Amino acid sequence: MITSEELLEQILILVTVNSTLIEALLTIESGGALEQKQIKQLTEGVQSVKDSVRQTFEQCAKADSAASSSFVNNAVQVILKHLARIEKALTKLGRSTPVLAWDSGAAKEVSSVTDSSPSQETTSDLSGLAGKPFQRRLSVSDPDKQLLPIQQLLDRYSTTCHLLLPTYWFESCKELFRYSEPLEIITLVTKISSEVFYNLIRSLLSEAPGSRLLQDLLRKSGAILLLTSAEHRHVISLVQDFYNQLAQSFHATSMSGVISEAKHVFKSFDWGPATVEKRVVGLFHRSAKELLEKATNSKTSRQQRIVYAELCRLVCNLSAAVYKLPRILEILVQMKD
Repeated sequence: MITSEELLEQILILVTVNSTLIEALLTIESGGALEQKQIKQLTEGVQSVKDSVRQTFEQCAKADSAASSSFVNNAVQVILKHLARIEKALTKLGRSTPVLAWDSGAAKEVSSVTDSSPSQETTSDLSGLAGKPFQRRLSVSDPDKQLLPIQQLLDRYSTTCHLLLPTYWFESCKELFRYSEPLEIITLVTKISSEVFYNLIRSLLSEAPGSRLLQDLLRKSGAILLLTSAEHRHVISLVQDFYNQLAQSFHATSMSGVISEAKHVFKSFDWGPATVEKRVVGLFHRSAKELLEKATNSKTSRQQRIVYAELCRLVCNLSAAVYKLPRILEILVQMKD
């Protein structure tokens, strides 16, 4: 007998579809790609879920009176209308010029979301290393729980400090954990980056002047914990650039060129407009400086030096991106007031 629980299962499937579609849009807007074939697969996936939700609801309404309540009925109608609008938008996109080249995995996941067979993990290919492309996952992969200390740090200060700025750096770190292959390089990146971002966020939350200023900001503004989609797109784009550049650096014949590029970016560090709190920006600068110093240490392995150099560039770029994000820029401005 079909019950309301099975209807709930269909709604959960819808959430999966929505997440995949949002990922597709973020990929396109941040420089990724979507081909006509993938658009077709996404469209078919949406149609499949729409039909499945409608059929399941109709069966539930007959077998379970709870499913036929006005609330459930209205909710399902909203879901179906939402799916129809997505389908219409995808149809228009399918008639337009093909946009970039997004991996077909996510589209296949949507197409098979109502199938009983297990779905494959979705990835998005980037420029690779020795023929093995770096791949972006739809979910964070952290088997060694290296992100846990940062999350615990944020939790510890959640009642005393304004967390949007630390969260920006945490989300940047988490984005580095969305990539896979070649495993040995990703493992090195995640190990080093988790330590770097932990120290940066800890400095923000526990050292003067950041700690006091974030405490004052929380009292004035209240808690803001999540990035907007626009803010997150900046993070996605910069981390994608990081991995593309990392691949090129591993192919470089000389370390001097890699270090030289990192030094150039560091020397051009953007301290922002006069209205921002420079002492807080100085924490970002210090983090980049420490990475550059490690990159220039000839006693460190070549692989580690490359990762340090590219992370130095990433920290500089993430710091500069803050001035393009109105909410986070306003935080730095308020800190100076």
